[in-house]
Amino acid sequence: MSLANTYEEKRNFIRMKLHSPVTIKQGDKTLDAVCVDLSGTGMCIELEDQLPLGQALEAYIPSYQNQFAPLNASIRINRCMEESGKFLYGAEIVELLG
Repeated sequence: MSLANTYEEKRNFIRMKLHSPVTIKQGDKTLDAVCVDLSGTGMCIELEDQLPLGQALEAYIPSYQNQFAPLNASIRINRCMEESGKFLYGAEIVELLG
């Protein structure tokens, strides 16, 4: 029996794999990062800088096609994993900004 046949996604929103630049605003500081995946309620961000858990930030993902609006959101860092000298952050989308 294969695990691939028995696995069931338990998330409410499916993750969409990306490799898109994302600008993170931390107060007056701006950080360039990469959005690794995105869902309806959160995102995974790859960044060289270390951020504290619970940190409230703003994230901006530009649109590369005029038919789609860019994503501008208030996020909160909930998880962190270090991998190959970079940090992978699990961030919750708290609010979409205009």
